[in-house]
Amino acid sequence: MTSNRISPSAKRIDFAIREGDSYATVEFKKVGVNFMGHWVVSGKSELGLPAILLVMAVPMRESNERELISESSKFANDFVLPMARRLATTPSVGEPLPRLSVENRQLLFQEHMQEQFGEKRVEGLTLQKQTEALFNMASYLEVTTPLKLIADFQGVAVSTVETRVKIGRASGAIPKASEVRARRAANSQRIRNA
Repeated sequence: MTSNRISPSAKRIDFAIREGDSYATVEFKKVGVNFMGHWVVSGKSELGLPAILLVMAVPMRESNERELISESSKFANDFVLPMARRLATTPSVGEPLPRLSVENRQLLFQEHMQEQFGEKRVEGLTLQKQTEALFNMASYLEVTTPLKLIADFQGVAVSTVETRVKIGRASGAIPKASEVRARRAANSQRIRNA
């Protein structure tokens, strides 16, 4: 197994590691107070052809360069490379991922909202914190009309949710709308290029 330490100031790759046919890279993006790691893993498919095995984004615990590299190495060895070995044996590896429809994203959000924010699961969380978490979940899934869905779930007016989202953005608990739009545009471009 070989790993490369690459500076987080690099353009696209901050850390890379190879194990056999699997090659994993990670790019760190500053979000809030810490970093998000965008992993891309390639390897040989069951057919013996090089293919993208895995693409994922995970929050990183550490916040300085040395610790990020150490954390990435451990994360790669514990999770990423074992998952790549498993995925390399699946027949559909490397095929473009189907996009979830607007309706399916909404249904998934509602299902997870019900499960994660039931009465006994949110004890001790203020309505502000609940709204921030719900809005971030909806944004992650790219749900349309998240304010209305959250308002219906919480039994409040849409304007109440809107105010809580503004407070969350001001505190940094919710990414600014421009950051979310930029991320969506980058994802759409990547899908079109695939």
